[in-house]
Amino acid sequence: MAYATVEELRGQIGKSSADSDPILQSLLNAASDAIDKFCNRPLGFLADTTASARYYCGSGGTVQWIDECVSITTVSVKDAATDDTYTDWSATDWIACAGAPSNPDFDPISKGFPYTFIIVSAVGDYDHFTSGQFTTRRGFKPDLLTRRGVPTVKVTAKWGFATSVPATVEQACLIQAARWFKRAEASWSDTTGAPDLGRLMYTKSLDPDVEMLLVKTGLRRKVL
Repeated sequence: MAYATVEELRGQIGKSSADSDPILQSLLNAASDAIDKFCNRPLGFLADTTASARYYCGSGGTVQWIDECVSITTVSVKDAATDDTYTDWSATDWIACAGAPSNPDFDPISKGFPYTFIIVSAVGDYDHFTSGQFTTRRGFKPDLLTRRGVPTVKVTAKWGFATSVPATVEQACLIQAARWFKRAEASWSDTTGAPDLGRLMYTKSLDPDVEMLLVKTGLRRKVL
């Protein structure tokens, strides 16, 4: 989906007529896609509207890293890596956070950022997340050990970055789409207009200052 509307883009470029709306929509779609790619977010910025379960290899410690989410319904943990069932922890057993484990942000949602990890509560019934590192003997050699990660933590949450499009992302989308449109009008060399085909063909992605806007506001996700 586009991160801004055609009406908003018309305002940015000073157009009142709807004649160019199909091209403007194409520009907004292309800018939104470029933003997702630059920010390393193939699924975009909008979080799921319903909660679903994801499974993680338990850390064995007091901190469990998870995918970005805007709310957490339940945290369930196996008592041992070899168990078949998960035990639901109560709401007092865990705390959702963001930032750094040494100085957690317990309310990132109010600042426009998602939760990224869970810590074991100091007043709960548990003191660690069951480790998912599992070692067993495999093969014909009795001294051959195989180590692998198995799922021991299940988190049910609404996965994604935010419940609504971040203001910076919306503005970045409008800036980029407006610039592409103006360059096409002026026949700049980095954009070729093909009005008879009802589309524009690009040879560039986001402008450097648009990229910097996304980086400085912490919206680009690091990929390990």
